[in-house]
Amino acid sequence: MRLVEKSLLLGLGVLTLTRDKVVKFVNSLVEEGEVRAEEAPGIVDRLVARGEEEREELRKMVREELEKARASLPFVSRKDIEALNQKIDQLALRLDELSCELAARKKGSG
Repeated sequence: MRLVEKSLLLGLGVLTLTRDKVVKFVNSLVEEGEVRAEEAPGIVDRLVARGEEEREELRKMVREELEKARASLPFVSRKDIEALNQKIDQLALRLDELSCELAARKKGSG
């Protein structure tokens, strides 16, 4: 890889490059005389391809990390959640009953 391409990859971050940005940048290098016009399409293609490879690597890494996180978490089914919701509802009803009993006792003793 040529120095110009390496500088572009380091300076702009290949992950953020769109084809349009690469074309504009390479065209500016052509205008400045840093790159010959006949080399420009090849440089653009290589940089865009490299960006796509880097993005795919990032996607792969994110997928792997998500899989690791998923594997370390316990599996909770919809049935488990529904059972917990029923227990919560039962506890809420019992709490209401106890509150009413306590209020009735206070009222009867006061």
